[in-house]
Amino acid sequence: MLSRTRFGWTLSLVGAMLLLGAMMAESTPVAFAQATPTGTVSDVPAPEECQVSPRAFPLFPAGVGQRAAATPAPVVLTPRPPFSPPSGSPADAKTVVAVTATVREAVACRNAGDLLRASALFTEKMLVSLYGGPATIDPEFRDAVVNGPRVLPPERRLAIVAIDDVTDLPDGRVGASVETRTGHRDFRDYLVFVQDPSAGRWLIDETRVLG
Repeated sequence: MLSRTRFGWTLSLVGAMLLLGAMMAESTPVAFAQATPTGTVSDVPAPEECQVSPRAFPLFPAGVGQRAAATPAPVVLTPRPPFSPPSGSPADAKTVVAVTATVREAVACRNAGDLLRASALFTEKMLVSLYGGPATIDPEFRDAVVNGPRVLPPERRLAIVAIDDVTDLPDGRVGASVETRTGHRDFRDYLVFVQDPSAGRWLIDETRVLG
């Protein structure tokens, strides 16, 4: 099972899809997530906004990934040092709009409980960081794919609080600070996006939890 201490983004944005128990019930917050009182939030992307074409399943070509089924990599619970977003120059308005569209649709797919459409908004690198490879896909993910999307009830849907500091990074990617909220919990993550010409949009390539 995907460790709940490894990815703030996966628990705040797509964790309710990857962990079936969190889809219809409150989940335990991750170690790095900071719970804050709920405020007034109106930007809750509707499930109907999840329009991206679904990624094919299995998610990976044969041989992709670093972990073998018989020897999964151990989960090390040593806290990471505080993360500082990399420096760069402010992105232009067109890039801000495009990155915002990716975040909004990813949240909409989370609220729709549509794993394969949400996965289409991740790069293969990001999927490998989540699952390791074909041999180590979470059984819960497989079951959810077989059972089909399960739309979350309104009270469990994720809201976008803010998308800030969209920055052109030196390696050609784009970074942004994203704050989301579900129930009484707020999550702050730093997302890195890469432009995919074949998809005609920016895809989520990396995530880090912000303090």
